[in-house]
Amino acid sequence: MEPTEHNAEAMLKAAEKVGTAVRTRVPQERPLYVGMGVTILLIGLAVDLNNAGGVASLVGATAAAVALAITVGTNVPYLRRYRQVRTRSTPHWLEWALGLWSALALFVLGNLLDGTVGFSFTLGGIVGAVPFLLWAQRLRRTP
Repeated sequence: MEPTEHNAEAMLKAAEKVGTAVRTRVPQERPLYVGMGVTILLIGLAVDLNNAGGVASLVGATAAAVALAITVGTNVPYLRRYRQVRTRSTPHWLEWALGLWSALALFVLGNLLDGTVGFSFTLGGIVGAVPFLLWAQRLRRTP
């Protein structure tokens, strides 16, 4: 039995469906960076609210707990599948640079503006979160 054009087309369509299914199940890096950006922002807010005292401290502690939950919720599922499926596309030096930038922005900017701006650590959290969110946007646009 000779392969026909119809059989070849059916085989190519079946292979394309399998490829699409595999690509959709590949762990995405983008949620990691969105989660870290939101975490940095919530940590800055938590520090400001904890400095305010009273009920705001409870809200700040809740924000810190939510930040931790977001980090764990985005990283643990990715790491479980990451070891089995593929390597990450983000270079390690960039991850270190993003982490260093966010820590410096959060604590240096927060301490420098403390007393002059009401929510200085939140502002530092926003400045620290922006590079994570921009990198997540870049990962979303790359195939």
